[in-house]
Amino acid sequence: MRRLSRIFLFLLLATAPAVHAQHLSDRPGDSLLFRADLQAVVELQVARDAPVLVELLNNPDAAIRARAALALASVQDSTAVPFLIGRLRDPEATVRADAAFALGQSSGAVDSDFLLEALADESDATVRQRLIEALGKQGNAASLVALVDHAWEETEQAAVALAVGRYALRNVHAEEAVDFLVTSLGAPADTVRLHAAYYFGRSRETDPWQPRADSVRAWLDAMNPADPAAMHLVTGLGRLNDPTDTERLLHWLRHAEDWRTRVNAVRALSSRTDVPGIRAALYDQLVDPSMHVAIAAANALNDGKPWSSTDTDLIQKWIYHNSYAWRITTLLLIGLAQQESQHAFVLNQLEQLRGNPNTVEAYRDALPALRYLPYDDAFNRLVNAAHHTDMRIATTALSTLAARWRDEKPTEADAYFYAFTEGLRQKDLAITSTTTSVLSDSLFQPLGATAVLMEVYETLTLPGEREQMTTILRALGNTGQASADSLLQAASEHDDPILARAGAQALANLRDETFESPTLIPPQERDIDWAYLQSLGAHPQLVLNTTKGPITLVLNTEEAPLTVQTIAQFARDGKYNNVPFHRVVPNFVIQGGDYARRDGYGGPPFAIRSEFTRLPYTRGALGMASSGKDTEGSQFFITHSMQPHLDGRYTAFGYVLEGLDIVDNIYRDDLITSARVVPEMP
Repeated sequence: MRRLSRIFLFLLLATAPAVHAQHLSDRPGDSLLFRADLQAVVELQVARDAPVLVELLNNPDAAIRARAALALASVQDSTAVPFLIGRLRDPEATVRADAAFALGQSSGAVDSDFLLEALADESDATVRQRLIEALGKQGNAASLVALVDHAWEETEQAAVALAVGRYALRNVHAEEAVDFLVTSLGAPADTVRLHAAYYFGRSRETDPWQPRADSVRAWLDAMNPADPAAMHLVTGLGRLNDPTDTERLLHWLRHAEDWRTRVNAVRALSSRTDVPGIRAALYDQLVDPSMHVAIAAANALNDGKPWSSTDTDLIQKWIYHNSYAWRITTLLLIGLAQQESQHAFVLNQLEQLRGNPNTVEAYRDALPALRYLPYDDAFNRLVNAAHHTDMRIATTALSTLAARWRDEKPTEADAYFYAFTEGLRQKDLAITSTTTSVLSDSLFQPLGATAVLMEVYETLTLPGEREQMTTILRALGNTGQASADSLLQAASEHDDPILARAGAQALANLRDETFESPTLIPPQERDIDWAYLQSLGAHPQLVLNTTKGPITLVLNTEEAPLTVQTIAQFARDGKYNNVPFHRVVPNFVIQGGDYARRDGYGGPPFAIRSEFTRLPYTRGALGMASSGKDTEGSQFFITHSMQPHLDGRYTAFGYVLEGLDIVDNIYRDDLITSARVVPEMP
């Protein structure tokens, strides 16, 4: 009865004024940089002191209450949930909005009825947006039905459509929600269509919406070739794997004006290369105006299926005439390597790349072709490459050897064992990550793999080699060898909390016992320099000069002060000068900032806290890369398109002001030639 009454109240709510979506956070400024009392709240957030923050939710000053609620969104302590629910009735809208955001971020369960009831009574547009978002992140199936059973105005319709996508990320679906989204695909507002389409592209489950697939097709067919909503519908229809959609997908591949839609069309067609005409269409896209599309097409052609002689001839000629386009030709070589008749050609191409100082990146990217070539030709070349002075090449060679090992699992494992143990003894982080997972294989245990893992572990030291140590501990836990027990026991009792947890988990794996991971708060090694942040202002700019042109980003100091301070100091100190974008995933992100290694495995000798902000991951959002909560360092990424699944999981701290066209034109190994921070003008 209680649930029904609350839903009834919700259905009777008045329509609130609309709020237009923003790149910048919808959180109003609170003079954090000049208020010591608010700064003290942020320092409690950094210390992860949930009890004191909960007490501050009752502070007489609304700014402190709001800041405490925002802090709890990053702390994510489930004991704070009932106190945050109480703040949904706060007299100040700023407090209610931060409380709603924090509830969406909570690691503990939040009763959907409380969120629905608060939404029914709420008149402030920003708070309503945050309550809708929280329902998407926390709500149950009943709340999903209640949410879509209402006549929303345009802006809130967009928010609800996105919330339905968030439900889907948690595998919560409803027929009524699909009907709402299908109707929203015909909305005149771009944002409504985009958010509605997101569900169909992101949801891994197609069964909930397959009965309405014809309606989705009709809306896609009616869309403008430049409509970004099409990218998600193309992905969704591709996932249905219905042969009748092939021509439709080809149409969007050929006619979409947005390169992101063409990339998604390539991916949707990649499982259909046996269909006549698909390979030819993908071949045509190798000269797409966007290199991202061309790379996606090369990957799609590289599918391991037999090629016709016509296919191989076309690809060979393409490589001969386009050798400068190494990002594409190296992928095509991997495809050719899987055709038995092409082994000699591939080896010849690799020899031309090897040793040429102007083709280091190309040689690195072509090495995976050796996974598919005959043993002697490939194995010896990979072992030689594993000793290369360029660690990017060495790591790729060992990764390819590991892939060959998993493919073959030969009875005679000695040669592989020697290559992997030699690599492990280099104590390089990337190589350690590659070799340890293989050396835990049972076939290597008679050769002494466990002893080698333990030997190398004992030579490593904290804190600089902590990640290598935890990686080896995980591998030892998977060996099944009792000889590792004492080392893992000692690691589980170590003073370093990260090492101790890794040791305890590995020990439980070794003993086949249940492991309950303790709540771990790594030591914080960076203090906030408020005077320095004052000099930057609330919205300084980060200017990245790249080999493709300048990208100007606006940073949000008030919501992510520790992150902004850290990135700004790296830029000020020249750390980012001539650092590559080491990872580029088309229609997802470009990632850079690894000044220590340049390959994505490096960073500073410290980690900073995650700061989960109200900045959404829309197109052009700036976020921090991490390997888990509170592990951020120097690496950052910029999004090609909306990525709501990242919201509240990765620190968002800015957005692109100018240079989105440059972001679209950045490819792996393009450089940040220099970086600088421009303080906000008073």
